[in-house]
Amino acid sequence: MSDAFPHLLAPGRIGPMELRNRILMAPMGDCLGGADGAVSETQAAYFEARARGGAALLLVGSVAVTFPQGRYDARQTTAGDDAFVPGLAMLADRVHGHGARIAAQLVHNGMMALHDVEAGRPMLVPAIPKRPRPDRLSAMVTEAEMNASMGPYLRPTSKVDYRVAAEADLAEVVEWFAAAAERCVRAGFDGVELHAGHGYLIDEFLSPAVNTRSDGWGGSVGGRARLLCEVLGAIRARVGSDLALWIRINALEHHKSNGERFEEQLEVIDRALAAGIDAVHVTAYASTDVATGPTDSYAPHVVGDLAEYAAVVRARVDVPVITFGRFEPDEAEQVLAAGGADFVAMGRKLLADPDLPAKLAAGRVDEIRPCIYQYRCIGNIFVRDSLRCVANAATGREDEARLPRTDDPRRVLVIGAGPGGLETARLLAGRGHHVELREASERLGGVLALAGRADPVLDRYLAWLIGAVERAGVEIRLDTSVSVDTLDTLDVELVVVATGGEWRRPGIPGDQMPHVHTVPELGPWLHGDAPLGSQVVVLGGGKPGLSLAAHARAEGASVTVVEPSAVFGTTLGLPGRWRLVADLETAGVAMLTNAVATAITADAVRVRTADEVHALPADAVIVAAGPSPARGLLDAFGATGARTVAVGDCIGPSLVEGANLQALELARAFG
Repeated sequence: MSDAFPHLLAPGRIGPMELRNRILMAPMGDCLGGADGAVSETQAAYFEARARGGAALLLVGSVAVTFPQGRYDARQTTAGDDAFVPGLAMLADRVHGHGARIAAQLVHNGMMALHDVEAGRPMLVPAIPKRPRPDRLSAMVTEAEMNASMGPYLRPTSKVDYRVAAEADLAEVVEWFAAAAERCVRAGFDGVELHAGHGYLIDEFLSPAVNTRSDGWGGSVGGRARLLCEVLGAIRARVGSDLALWIRINALEHHKSNGERFEEQLEVIDRALAAGIDAVHVTAYASTDVATGPTDSYAPHVVGDLAEYAAVVRARVDVPVITFGRFEPDEAEQVLAAGGADFVAMGRKLLADPDLPAKLAAGRVDEIRPCIYQYRCIGNIFVRDSLRCVANAATGREDEARLPRTDDPRRVLVIGAGPGGLETARLLAGRGHHVELREASERLGGVLALAGRADPVLDRYLAWLIGAVERAGVEIRLDTSVSVDTLDTLDVELVVVATGGEWRRPGIPGDQMPHVHTVPELGPWLHGDAPLGSQVVVLGGGKPGLSLAAHARAEGASVTVVEPSAVFGTTLGLPGRWRLVADLETAGVAMLTNAVATAITADAVRVRTADEVHALPADAVIVAAGPSPARGLLDAFGATGARTVAVGDCIGPSLVEGANLQALELARAFG
């Protein structure tokens, strides 16, 4: 075992449950289950990969206690009926087979039960809530995303029915939770986390912003905590002390003047302790009207954003405390060493690399694939799509992404060392093929090497990818191009073209002027060798344009981003998009949507919107609308009869996510 992480890799205990280390897989909805909420093979393979990778405890997130009502999505995992016990038992067996423990995070979605809205059922709530309003947040959502996610809430014309919980309803809720916990025990689960945060039913009762009742279920802290405590008591009475039982609870609600306050939440924790919980998992929530809400709370954008609250709880209670918050392993080790928590839950980190705990234990820290925080994971759940990871295309596809060593090693030539070419080379070499990677420039990474200058997490990812390619034994040749003539001299059975797309100019007057730059032409500026300008206009509000705008603004330039569609950053998951756009606006970047550049002059960019034509002052213009396909080499090689395939932007915009998926599919198909 590595000596670098003595606290993180030390065994621990939550109630009766012994754990092999202090790394938990954070509870996350995954939308990987069957259409009826039963555990699927896809879902089982997803969790099994993290168990095999060394995590001590896997938390199955958002397990509904009812069926069919009370759920966010039809595929939400459920323990709401005896029919689901066999699937849960299969999942528990798969996890236990690798020495890990498994727990269910039990939840009733309350006013987040959008599946009820679709089915025409009223949503169970403590009181009639204020409807979210269409505002800047919903303006940053595409029509397709709106239809898939919060459309029933946000559209003023949509019909949403609520049922305020009566005494009989609440008695039924308590029974639902107790019965679901018992089913988890029968399935062989080791623990239950009661979800008392993030705006779901139990949290709705805890929050004074939502719970406006004047009866015994509202008002004081004791009244608002009554449902939580009765549920805990019922679970303990039903399953006894052999099951580890704890809560996940908000420390506070951000951006809400009348929301949960930390002082009162500490009192709620005291009441939960009296009801017999074995641990406390500290989280946070935020107003759904604020763009940075998710990344200020349950999906932290700032490292350790919630650690101070967990530390206060840890000093106050005699049971283990679980914290989380974008920690790198060394940062998690520091938190545990300082006594700020007993366990660290990792979500995004284990999506990017399921083997993180095992690699830590083996001293292979440099081999851990980093999360690059594009928020595709949680963003997909927001729109009720299957969980995915930009950095790791196998996430959510583990059942079909196995790449065993080949019995028939063959020679492969990969042309182009951008993200798609590097990932393809890594995967094919990992299967045992003899891979040669040729790159025409003197540097690996392609446009990703430039993007990393504006977005450091991409720099870390590229460093990992290059290291992984080298460890896989790929033969790398830089400053080496390939033509149809030279191809004839190479003895290869497959040619992979990954030469990237063409970053074209917009085709308007003035786009050839010297102060107009496509993304690949920004190297001197991004590497600090040349200035850009003091008045920058960025044409294109996708992820590349937004990151470059942030970089230019950080250097002191005034910046305007011009996007022809209605929404910025559509390749980002919703929380990441909301965060990046909000941060840019806060920094003073001007953001124009539904705007088209019509001409560029020596000192301005002319832009047409629906209402008028603007002249935007500019001494530097960045063309960042994304790459166009560049099939020349692919078509030329194909014409020779050579077995040729393409990966990445050369056949259409794919960015890192698309390139990684194409590489995975190719590596699987090639055998």
